[in-house]
Amino acid sequence: MADESTTFREIPGLDGVGVVRHAGPPPTGARHAHRSVCVCAVLSGVRIVSCAGARCEAGAGNVLVLPAGLPHTCAGPPSEYVAISIPPACFERGGLVPDVPGPMIVDDPVRFGAVLHLSELAGGGASLLERQGALLAVMEPLCGSGPPQSGPPSEPERIAQVRRRLESNCAEDLPLEALADMAGLSPCRLNRAFAAAVGMPPHEYQILQRVQRAKECIRQGLELARCAAEAGFSDQSHMTRCFRKVMGMTPGTFAAGVTRIR
Repeated sequence: MADESTTFREIPGLDGVGVVRHAGPPPTGARHAHRSVCVCAVLSGVRIVSCAGARCEAGAGNVLVLPAGLPHTCAGPPSEYVAISIPPACFERGGLVPDVPGPMIVDDPVRFGAVLHLSELAGGGASLLERQGALLAVMEPLCGSGPPQSGPPSEPERIAQVRRRLESNCAEDLPLEALADMAGLSPCRLNRAFAAAVGMPPHEYQILQRVQRAKECIRQGLELARCAAEAGFSDQSHMTRCFRKVMGMTPGTFAAGVTRIR
């Protein structure tokens, strides 16, 4: 099989989380194992994995999960898939405990979409907080309960502190770990508690604040490229994608209709 049928790229800022894209016959038929948990979204065809005498067949739309260290072989007809490799250290930093005793096939459109969304972030153009939130969306369903969290201040006040930080420093590329340290919670617990209290996870709230900041800059008459930089977006195209998602229109459309602040 030609090498160009398989590509690999690490997602920036996620400490070794990698994305493999493959189209064609299995890249190797040799027995092997991965040091990371492997989460694979099958786009077309069938991916067949054999281990310990068992055979798993994941079809298009399925997610195949393989635990770290599991010896297995790959076989079968050509297929197309996207696979995310998640090192054990990522689970530890998130306060998560993987619960993947063996290979699993998941038929869940939400989890399938989460894998694809995370894989798309390998190309950049997203904040670190957004990349970390997307990684948690893939990891959390694979895990049992982490260690309990306790201690003052109360959780609502912790969430309020994080919320104020995101509002006052929306352009800062804050990692989830920094926000979790501020709140005295694990990254996973913070992500869940923030979403429960605010209605969206931290990375989405950060995007909302950046869009609001971009709107202020547009009203001040700044050029769109500068608005993107002032609001913390990686570039103007990143701002346009997020702006359209939040506002239902492009920054240019908004700029054409606003009254400038003199």
